[in-house]
Amino acid sequence: MPDWLWIQNVVFPILGMGMGVLAMSLVYKTINRHLDRRHERQMTSSSSAVVHEIEDLRVRVDALELGAERLQELEERIDFTERMLAQQQRQQLESRGTGG
Repeated sequence: MPDWLWIQNVVFPILGMGMGVLAMSLVYKTINRHLDRRHERQMTSSSSAVVHEIEDLRVRVDALELGAERLQELEERIDFTERMLAQQQRQQLESRGTGG
Protein backbone atom coordinates (compact mmCIF):
# COMPACT_ATOMS: atom_id res chain seq x y z
CA MET A 1 0.00 0.00 0.00
CA PRO A 2 1.50 3.37 -0.99
CA ASP A 3 2.15 5.94 1.71
CA TRP A 4 -0.29 8.50 0.33
CA LEU A 5 -3.09 5.89 0.28
CA TRP A 6 -2.42 4.95 3.91
CA ILE A 7 -2.44 8.63 4.88
CA GLN A 8 -5.66 9.21 2.96
CA ASN A 9 -7.49 6.12 4.31
CA VAL A 10 -6.22 6.00 7.91
CA VAL A 11 -4.63 9.22 9.13
CA PHE A 12 -7.12 11.70 7.66
CA PRO A 13 -10.20 9.88 9.06
CA ILE A 14 -8.56 9.64 12.51
CA LEU A 15 -7.65 13.33 12.40
CA GLY A 16 -11.18 14.15 11.23
CA MET A 17 -12.74 12.19 14.10
CA GLY A 18 -10.38 13.87 16.56
CA MET A 19 -11.29 17.31 15.22
CA GLY A 20 -14.98 16.40 15.45
CA VAL A 21 -14.59 15.27 19.07
CA LEU A 22 -12.68 18.46 19.89
CA ALA A 23 -15.31 20.64 18.22
CA MET A 24 -18.17 18.86 20.01
CA SER A 25 -16.40 19.13 23.38
CA LEU A 26 -16.07 22.89 22.85
CA VAL A 27 -19.76 23.09 21.97
CA TYR A 28 -20.68 21.09 25.09
CA LYS A 29 -18.48 23.29 27.29
CA THR A 30 -20.08 26.42 25.85
CA ILE A 31 -23.58 25.08 26.45
CA ASN A 32 -22.66 23.97 29.97
CA ARG A 33 -21.19 27.40 30.76
CA HIS A 34 -24.35 29.08 29.47
CA LEU A 35 -26.56 26.81 31.58
CA ASP A 36 -24.43 27.42 34.68
CA ARG A 37 -24.68 31.19 34.27
CA ARG A 38 -28.43 30.98 33.75
CA HIS A 39 -28.76 28.83 36.85
CA GLU A 40 -26.69 31.31 38.89
CA ARG A 41 -28.91 34.19 37.72
CA GLN A 42 -32.03 32.27 38.70
CA MET A 43 -30.57 31.38 42.08
CA THR A 44 -29.57 34.99 42.70
CA SER A 45 -33.01 36.32 41.84
CA SER A 46 -34.75 33.62 43.85
CA SER A 47 -32.39 34.13 46.79
CA SER A 48 -33.31 37.82 46.94
CA ALA A 49 -36.97 36.79 46.99
CA VAL A 50 -36.21 34.32 49.76
CA VAL A 51 -34.38 36.99 51.76
CA HIS A 52 -37.38 39.30 51.39
CA GLU A 53 -39.74 36.54 52.50
CA ILE A 54 -37.54 35.74 55.51
CA GLU A 55 -37.58 39.41 56.50
CA ASP A 56 -41.38 39.44 56.26
CA LEU A 57 -41.54 36.34 58.44
CA ARG A 58 -39.28 37.97 61.03
CA VAL A 59 -41.61 40.96 61.19
CA ARG A 60 -44.58 38.64 61.67
CA VAL A 61 -42.78 36.68 64.40
CA ASP A 62 -41.95 39.94 66.20
CA ALA A 63 -45.61 40.95 66.02
CA LEU A 64 -46.68 37.55 67.37
CA GLU A 65 -44.20 37.80 70.25
CA LEU A 66 -45.53 41.25 71.10
CA GLY A 67 -49.06 39.86 71.01
CA ALA A 68 -48.04 37.00 73.29
CA GLU A 69 -46.55 39.47 75.79
CA ARG A 70 -49.74 41.53 75.76
CA LEU A 71 -51.81 38.37 76.21
CA GLN A 72 -49.74 37.35 79.23
CA GLU A 73 -50.19 40.80 80.76
CA LEU A 74 -53.95 40.64 80.20
CA GLU A 75 -54.09 37.18 81.80
CA GLU A 76 -52.33 38.56 84.87
CA ARG A 77 -54.80 41.44 85.05
CA ILE A 78 -57.74 39.05 84.77
CA ASP A 79 -56.30 36.85 87.53
CA PHE A 80 -55.87 39.90 89.75
CA THR A 81 -59.43 41.06 89.02
CA GLU A 82 -60.83 37.59 89.79
CA ARG A 83 -58.98 37.52 93.12
CA MET A 84 -60.29 40.97 94.00
CA LEU A 85 -63.86 39.98 93.14
CA ALA A 86 -63.57 36.75 95.10
CA GLN A 87 -62.22 38.69 98.10
CA GLN A 88 -65.12 41.17 97.92
CA GLN A 89 -67.65 38.33 97.70
CA ARG A 90 -66.11 36.66 100.78
CA GLN A 91 -66.22 39.94 102.68
CA GLN A 92 -69.88 40.46 101.73
CA LEU A 93 -70.76 36.90 102.77
CA GLU A 94 -68.91 37.32 106.07
CA SER A 95 -70.62 40.63 106.78
CA ARG A 96 -74.04 39.08 106.07
CA GLY A 97 -73.20 36.05 108.17
CA THR A 98 -72.05 38.06 111.18
CA GLY A 99 -74.65 40.81 110.85
CA GLY A 100 -77.70 38.66 110.28
